[in-house]
Amino acid sequence: MKKALPHVLFWLGYWALLEYSEFLWMKNYMADWPMNKIATRSVIGSFLYGLVHLSFAYYLTYFALPRIVKNKQAIFMNIALILIPYVAAICSIILLAHHVVLPLVYEGVVPPARAFFDPQKFFSLMIEVAFPAGLLMAFRLVNTQLAAREREKELLKEKLSTELRLLKSQLNPHFLFNTLNNIYALTRKKSDLAPEVVLKLSELLSFMLYESGNDTISISKEVKFLEDYIDLQKIRYTDELTVTFNRNIDQPSQPIAPLLLLPLVENAFKHGASENHFDSFIHIDLTVQEGILNFRVNNSFEKNGNQQQTNNIGLSNTTRQLELIYKQQKLEINPTENVFSVTLSVNLNSYGKI
Repeated sequence: MKKALPHVLFWLGYWALLEYSEFLWMKNYMADWPMNKIATRSVIGSFLYGLVHLSFAYYLTYFALPRIVKNKQAIFMNIALILIPYVAAICSIILLAHHVVLPLVYEGVVPPARAFFDPQKFFSLMIEVAFPAGLLMAFRLVNTQLAAREREKELLKEKLSTELRLLKSQLNPHFLFNTLNNIYALTRKKSDLAPEVVLKLSELLSFMLYESGNDTISISKEVKFLEDYIDLQKIRYTDELTVTFNRNIDQPSQPIAPLLLLPLVENAFKHGASENHFDSFIHIDLTVQEGILNFRVNNSFEKNGNQQQTNNIGLSNTTRQLELIYKQQKLEINPTENVFSVTLSVNLNSYGKI
């Protein structure tokens, strides 16, 4: 029904235009006829002529042109596909006028021309028949182009969605691998903290199982996940590491892509704490105001042991995810003297507007 409605409206509009021109023509020749009779007969006459216009327009648009596009080599056949039905449509209108409309509908008030072929009338009918066919073709071409663009957008969206799922699938095992390494280190030491680490890991995996598959989650859930992750890491490093996590969020329900911030924090622990032989620190600052997120992670590091930090899986995945998810975002990585700084700025309201 939705597809048919534009066609119905198009032909009703064209028929109204055709009927009005026929009505004006009849008023000059049937001045003694009452207006209601002129209107009725002009409706019948324009309807009969319009049927020929409609038939040729749909033949050309939905039958001839698709075959011409598929078979571009047969030039003469393609010309015949258009020219023969075109001439036939014009001759059909002349036949209708001579044998139906003028003698029957208009009651012979206007006699038909003596000659069947009148060059002036023939060329006039050429324009009359071609006009609606050209309009219909133009509308179909525009509609086809719009549909092609929509399909292209859908294919691109599906491709980006597949790539995003792949990036997440790479990130989750990466996180799990690092955490299992922590548990292994504690069990090697026969630490009493190992059971607590396993419990924390269970909570984190529960989040990743039930929440990370969503398109977005609330910023409060993302922060809770980061807090649990930081607590898990603190168990491992005890007093060797100083961690601060400052947050200022105006709306806890603000949507955010899940696990977007984890790689930045994980990177700080992996390279800032595990590879630092002295007392180390990690400072995390998170602010979300009116949908604008600013996230900064500073961690200590030793120059010789941290040159590869900017090329790890977590940061590269985060960069690509940002490109796929948010239109307005910026990730800056700044290694300075013994301090590695990562700054992320995202307009969370630009989600999915790529």
